[in-house]
Amino acid sequence: MVKYKSRSKQTLDMPSAVMAMLKANVMAYVVTAIFILIGSIVLTYTDASAAVENWIVLIGIILSAFLAGFDTAKVDTKNGYKWGAIGGALYFVLFLILGTMVKELKGLAPSAILTIALTVLISSTIAGMISVNYGK
Repeated sequence: MVKYKSRSKQTLDMPSAVMAMLKANVMAYVVTAIFILIGSIVLTYTDASAAVENWIVLIGIILSAFLAGFDTAKVDTKNGYKWGAIGGALYFVLFLILGTMVKELKGLAPSAILTIALTVLISSTIAGMISVNYGK
């Protein structure tokens, strides 16, 4: 007869989890800033259109949200999709706050904001799942 070992409940230290989320989002915004600078340099020194810069920034947002979800999910050994989604949601909330502060969201269509939100959420959720499985 096979006996199954029950997993002991692992307690999660919330202050360290919050600090991990903030650290992950700071690193994600550093990556975002790098991609924005690359897009600006490409637009300034080449004959590329503004659409190229938009694609560079969108790819930067996807990779940054991935990083935020991946690093946030490291706080737990399971439920990576939840922690990744939480990290991505925090990334998007900060994105909205920063965009509002610099008045760059004023001209952005609501459908574009929704697309960015879904992209961030999907990217960070997948990253959270990868992070939990990568750590095993």
